[in-house]
Amino acid sequence: MSIETDRPVVDQHPSKVHVDQVAAAPGAAQPEAGKPGWIDMDVRWLVTRQTVGAEDTVFGVTYFPPGSRHEIHRHENAEEVEYLVAGQGVARVGENDVAMGVGDAVFVPRNDYHGFRNTSNSETAVMIWCYAGAASLEEAGYITEEQDRRRG
Repeated sequence: MSIETDRPVVDQHPSKVHVDQVAAAPGAAQPEAGKPGWIDMDVRWLVTRQTVGAEDTVFGVTYFPPGSRHEIHRHENAEEVEYLVAGQGVARVGENDVAMGVGDAVFVPRNDYHGFRNTSNSETAVMIWCYAGAASLEEAGYITEEQDRRRG
């Protein structure tokens, strides 16, 4: 049944993406390939300029198995929101390490350092996240804390 009862409901739409569709396409769907700081994570880029034609938004899901982490980094051109839907971990937001559990969200201002580490020995942490102000990782910018230190 549709929102309006006299309209047909479609299964396919150019703005609809399923998590399994992007996972099966390495390379373009995995812009983090070869990036420093992506440790054993499974990242799914659902909404981007490339997948649905977004102009200012990126939305994705990351699966963090036990022992995985996203090292400290920043985005020069985007804010980020991270929301944990399963598991637990520690998020870095600016200068603080923040304990996260199911239902917790953190807001990361543009250019603030941030990262995440799964603290469980047995459970996968699942995080949904969104960039505002960019439609791809390249547009958001990606600079690790280590890269900043080396630059001086």
